[in-house]
Amino acid sequence: MQQIKDNEDVASLTELLGTAWQARWRIVLATSLIVVASVAASLHMAQYKSEGFFQFGGAIPMPAEKKLDANEKDPASGIALADYKRYAAAFGTVERFADFVKYNKLEDTPGIDQMRKVFIVRGGIDNVVEPVYPFSKLDAKELEQPRDGSNTNVIGLRLSFESGSPQNAQRIVGLLGRFIMDSIVYLSYEDALRVKAAEMNAKITKLENYIIDVNHLLEENQRKGESLKQVVARYPDSMQNARQLVSVTEENARYLSPITQLMTSEVRIVELKEIINKAKRNRQQAVVLREYYDKARAFMNQTRSGEVIVRGLETIKDGVFKGKDLNDDTIKEVYNTISIENQNALSLYLEKSRFIAGPSLPERRSTRLSSVILTSGLLGLLFSVILVFGSKWWRENRQKMGS
Repeated sequence: MQQIKDNEDVASLTELLGTAWQARWRIVLATSLIVVASVAASLHMAQYKSEGFFQFGGAIPMPAEKKLDANEKDPASGIALADYKRYAAAFGTVERFADFVKYNKLEDTPGIDQMRKVFIVRGGIDNVVEPVYPFSKLDAKELEQPRDGSNTNVIGLRLSFESGSPQNAQRIVGLLGRFIMDSIVYLSYEDALRVKAAEMNAKITKLENYIIDVNHLLEENQRKGESLKQVVARYPDSMQNARQLVSVTEENARYLSPITQLMTSEVRIVELKEIINKAKRNRQQAVVLREYYDKARAFMNQTRSGEVIVRGLETIKDGVFKGKDLNDDTIKEVYNTISIENQNALSLYLEKSRFIAGPSLPERRSTRLSSVILTSGLLGLLFSVILVFGSKWWRENRQKMGS
């Protein structure tokens, strides 16, 4: 029985091979047509992939200016992971991209429509934007980096995009880097300007209350001084005890000689006047800063571009200080502080933050032609063989199925 079964299997295999051999030219023709069609489609729909590495030039958002004698360490370069997640949620929306395209008049740029589709698909931005960290988990382990969160900052972005034209792919990667940086700058200033304007209002109110309290102390000490002068005038002999060495506490201070108390009161008056002058100076500077931040916030509400905001702050500063006396050190200090802040922002956001690799101009297609030929050849051969045997089966069973 086993021999009969083996003979039947050999006969079936021989029959199959015979059928395939008889239809060999049809199989070759069908396979060739599928390969040619696949190659033509691949050439027509070829995709070119451009890549680039966009580096953040420092700590973002820009930290507050340190004092000249400050010993604090410089903040780590890049964007804290929590801030990056917030920025990514904003620049990953189609609305934000549409605002950027409209404001910069990029509607006719080749590849823009294809790029817009990336934002429409949920999570599509993750396919073209990849955050880069100072150390991977493996790097941190090998280098024995301390687990203090210092390696969680995003120091740059690896950007990529595929298009039917090498030039379009390169152009869109460059545009993508510009768009992301523009969005980060806008969101940074949107947060900072609102907070600083509110801080200046609160600071001015606190300083006004502080000046009122110190003025009250000054008047109190002045009244005390006048009374002590009258006491000294009535008791001139108290001058003899002015040089006594005593241990002064809050309880026994009133038992000092009147002349000693008078001198202490006058010294306190001088100190309080200096405190008031310093508070008034701080209030004057806060008023100027409030005016600047209010105008900067109003300007921000008129645009959706971070780059426009950064470049426009100098003009706003000039408008605020127009007519003010820059020879006054109090005003000049605020002017210089704002100038330094704006210069640092231009350097950080628009000069240091840039592509340090790419965007590349791809020379080869994303899919190799040899892979297309091999894959289409195998699929074409399989399809042709199935078609031949299916056709034979249909001819042999058509009459049976009809009856």
